[in-house]
Amino acid sequence: MRKLILTIVTALLFFETFSQQTNPAHALTKQDCLIKIKKQKTAAWGVLGIGTAMLVAGTAIAAHEYGDAWNEGEGEGLEAAGVVAAIGITAMVGSIPLFIAAGKNKRKAMSVSLKNEQFQSLKNSSLVYRPMPAVSLKINL
Repeated sequence: MRKLILTIVTALLFFETFSQQTNPAHALTKQDCLIKIKKQKTAAWGVLGIGTAMLVAGTAIAAHEYGDAWNEGEGEGLEAAGVVAAIGITAMVGSIPLFIAAGKNKRKAMSVSLKNEQFQSLKNSSLVYRPMPAVSLKINL
């Protein structure tokens, strides 16, 4: 009896797992992509700013502690200043992938190209295809 119940529960779990979505997610529009790009750039600039502030603060603390260590022979805060500066550098380097992702999404969201489109026109009472220059705006999602 236990095996039968376990088999039925497992089968129901698998049927639920492999079924199709009843309400699929909507496709991203150009506006959604632009909002995503703006959020990525804001996050990248924020991380870069915080990293720069931490680097400057760590350097200032280290300079102050180094002066105290030179005068008094103690340098207790130099390690902490080095850690703060290292975290700042890491944050600054960490902002680079966010800028790259925002740029990729921007190129993906909008690409403009020039190409010749064929259109029908009348010539001597017959339809002919003629090329016409056109600007194409692709939204690759």
